[in-house]
Amino acid sequence: MCFTRALTLAFLLSSAPVLWAQPAGGAPIRILIGFAPGGAPDVVLRKMAPRLGERMGLPIVVENRPGASGTIAAAAVARAEPDGRTLLFAAAANLAVAPALMKAPPYDPVKSFAPVAEIARGPYLWLVRSDAPARDMTEFIAWAKRQPGKLNYASPGIGSAHHLATETLARAVGVDLVHVPYRTAMEPALLAGEVQAMFQSLPAPLALIESGKLRALAVSGPRRLALLPDVPTLREQGIVDADANSWWGIVAPAGTPAAVISRLNAEINAVLQEPETRKLLGSWGIDPSSSTPSDFGHYIQEENGRWKSVVTRLRLTLE
Repeated sequence: MCFTRALTLAFLLSSAPVLWAQPAGGAPIRILIGFAPGGAPDVVLRKMAPRLGERMGLPIVVENRPGASGTIAAAAVARAEPDGRTLLFAAAANLAVAPALMKAPPYDPVKSFAPVAEIARGPYLWLVRSDAPARDMTEFIAWAKRQPGKLNYASPGIGSAHHLATETLARAVGVDLVHVPYRTAMEPALLAGEVQAMFQSLPAPLALIESGKLRALAVSGPRRLALLPDVPTLREQGIVDADANSWWGIVAPAGTPAAVISRLNAEINAVLQEPETRKLLGSWGIDPSSSTPSDFGHYIQEENGRWKSVVTRLRLTLE
């Protein structure tokens, strides 16, 4: 009898990881994304979702819930059941920047979520029109100082990563720029002269840069982009306190079983290494990330600490 019970217990213990290896009930996995359809995050997620679904053996439903710098989608996932069926396509905007700006964010960017996997990380480009009187950051700074409070810059919204990165840059170089948020694509506004500059990540402005309509003055990351090797970094131009990265990843509600997180992490990392995914990201000058849940969690914490420090230093708030 004891031998039979021992065998049963051994079977149950060995089966537990398999039973918990995918979200409960075989129901579809919903991945909420806090940004509008058609942008780079949406394109990447919709490219990866079918392959992830095949590997998980479950359908993946992508649901766009744009607004409030991605915090609407993030708040919905934070409130969801921690069964692995509802995930968030997270970004710097809704897991680091906006919460740092809000007096009462609707979730804790660290405690409300279980990190799953980082997907990609890349810098911003500081862009102007090709006919702007600036061919590098020194000339841009001089232009802005000649017209204090007269040059406008675009961002996807108040509290977006683009917004905070630009304010950081403006303070670092001592210029006064006017923020103009846009719910739609920012490139038309820059081309039309509604704004004079903006931070933007690839791939959105690439064709306009290559066609000569827009000029990239600087890269906000630690090194130049392979796709635009002639564009220097901010640091190369003497601006050392304004680095910023755009990043994306997947998180689940806090309390999601560790085995589910582990399975999702393994399958997401596998999809990131597939030639199609690498080709898509590579065409934008972005390398796919490959991380453990712990690695991604540490990075989210670092980003939160960094942006909170920036917000405090700049005395910025968002109601």
